[in-house]
Amino acid sequence: MNYDNIVAVGFANASLAVAIAAVTLPKFRHVFRVPEGWAGLLYRDGLYVRRNNAGRHVVWGFGWTMTLIDLRKTSLAVAGQEVLTADSVGLKLSLFVTCQVANPAKAVHETQNWQGDLCNAARLALRAIVNDVAVETLLNQRLEIGAQLLAHVQPEAAKIGINVLAIEMTDVMFPTELKCAFAGVLKVNQEGRTVLEHARGES
Repeated sequence: MNYDNIVAVGFANASLAVAIAAVTLPKFRHVFRVPEGWAGLLYRDGLYVRRNNAGRHVVWGFGWTMTLIDLRKTSLAVAGQEVLTADSVGLKLSLFVTCQVANPAKAVHETQNWQGDLCNAARLALRAIVNDVAVETLLNQRLEIGAQLLAHVQPEAAKIGINVLAIEMTDVMFPTELKCAFAGVLKVNQEGRTVLEHARGES
């Protein structure tokens, strides 16, 4: 093989190497960008490796993927639930849950749908608490009941990597046939208190 042939073969081999590198390098070198307020869960061949925080991340090798998880605070509306109070009044109650993902790996790996699980936990806590509370107490102590709901739901939420920041009872709906009757009872009770306070003021 003369010199020219050797150079030609070498050039061909070099060109082939460059072509192979051009094809394989993009698959071998991975650049992932995680936005502020998010976390990136890094996997290799489907196996969880680590959590990456906001920024640019480069990994080498084959089989790398990343799932982005939103860590920002969010709110979930829990639609009206039929609940019976301690004095056997049926109410339809709605909740507003403020929360955020605290442990993204748990939120992804421990449950298929953390939002749904959190709403279910809130519903169960609502039912357990309201069943022991009279309707008038429920209406007058909504903030206190919200605090009780928070205390019930937080430990369950932590199991799936969620931090619950607040729970508010937003709507209280009475059955149609009870609205007028209950309004009358409240009016009579209020008038009775007014008369009593007036009598005490004159004594």
